[in-house]
Amino acid sequence: MIYYIYHPFSEVSSLNENNDKQREGALADLNPSHQDQSSPSFSRRKLLSSLGAAGLALAAGDLFSNSSTAQAAVPSSTLIYNVKDFGASGNRRYDEDDAPYIQSAIDTAAASGGIVFIPPGMYSLKLPLRVSSNVTIMGAGSNSILRSFANKFGLFNLTAVQHVRIQSLAFQGTGSYGGSSIPIAESGISLIQATDIHISDCTFSMIDNGVKSQDSSRVTIESCLFDSLIGALDYDTQGFGIWCSNGADHQIVHNQFSTMFQSPIFLTNGSRQCYIARNRMQKCFQSGIELLSKPKEKPCSFNTISDNIMEAFANSSGSTGYTFGVRLRGNCVSNSIMNNIMSEIDDVGIQLIGSADVKLERPRCNHISHNQLANIGDSAIVLINAYDNRVGQNIVRDVKIDGIRIASNGKESGSYSDRNHLAGNSLIRCNKAPIRIADANCRETVLFGNLGSNNGDKVIDKGTDSATSSL
Repeated sequence: MIYYIYHPFSEVSSLNENNDKQREGALADLNPSHQDQSSPSFSRRKLLSSLGAAGLALAAGDLFSNSSTAQAAVPSSTLIYNVKDFGASGNRRYDEDDAPYIQSAIDTAAASGGIVFIPPGMYSLKLPLRVSSNVTIMGAGSNSILRSFANKFGLFNLTAVQHVRIQSLAFQGTGSYGGSSIPIAESGISLIQATDIHISDCTFSMIDNGVKSQDSSRVTIESCLFDSLIGALDYDTQGFGIWCSNGADHQIVHNQFSTMFQSPIFLTNGSRQCYIARNRMQKCFQSGIELLSKPKEKPCSFNTISDNIMEAFANSSGSTGYTFGVRLRGNCVSNSIMNNIMSEIDDVGIQLIGSADVKLERPRCNHISHNQLANIGDSAIVLINAYDNRVGQNIVRDVKIDGIRIASNGKESGSYSDRNHLAGNSLIRCNKAPIRIADANCRETVLFGNLGSNNGDKVIDKGTDSATSSL
């Protein structure tokens, strides 16, 4: 059955249980079993009346919300396709396959730029779903579950498409650890060369990876929950919340991550001008947010990491140096790390580290400011083989070793940390040095206006040509 609806745009609401209940109640009315079967369509007034007050708010807000960078191009009168009209059952039976029926609904919606509605239920998928341009796919919250019951794949595949919205769905995988016999990494949503994509209010659990993006631009991921993804510490194709390669102008905001074996947010290979803000990460086992560009790759540059909360990161590896709040590795240039809160991180709060065998393509010109770091198991802010960075106005307290450490590593051409600038930081109760310039290959470091108290040592400066002032 086909319905028509008018939809103004408004702000996206946060992911919470009330939204799920609201969607389940209001959107259940879109199930054909609750509608007048004699009419193939509804007028705008009749449909909104049938939705009730909660549904009216949903239709005017959550259902077709706007994003500042990524919005679906949908007309003022939009067709709605219920997947159950196409034969999908959503009855949790692993011996059935809902994929062909949901795919048929998606293909039909693609012809008109319509909306695919997935009512509550668990839909078994044995094949990946191909999503076309100008389509909105929406569920009724965390009870609209898409689950794969076959070899690992991306449940939603978006390749060379644009103007797509995915909202209010739950994604689950096969729930098993990967092996060398499985060539494709499993993910809830896979993006390849996609543009203007908006993913919101979705839940990812018991699946290898949440969202994987490659060579895509203007992707918004907001108000999603990533919880208990499948993974292991040293198995680097599993356990990522959001993994992005060569992405541009992404917005990753207001998401929640818990119990992650790999980085909740991982940007690599030239990802640039992405905005990562107001996310919360708890009980993770490696870096909360990681940027990595190798020497022959384009730099990760001009990304903003702001106002995120990272707490209770546990190092369960048995080795040091596994858990970090934010880590920049390799060719990372002109990124901003600001206004983040990090507490109870077993190893390092913020680390910038470059390879000694590369002279130029190492972390540089990054700005670390106004962060709050507390109860850090090693050191709060560490720069190794990094140059021309600014570290200022951070508050550091209750650190097991050093507050801020500048060091070099190795004996190759890139074994130095030059011209880093440390100013206006507050360092309290650092068990060792509040600031440590570790060796002579740390050159021309500037320290000015830093304050501290109750630290184990004074500033330790073994660098060359430092410009320092005491705490």
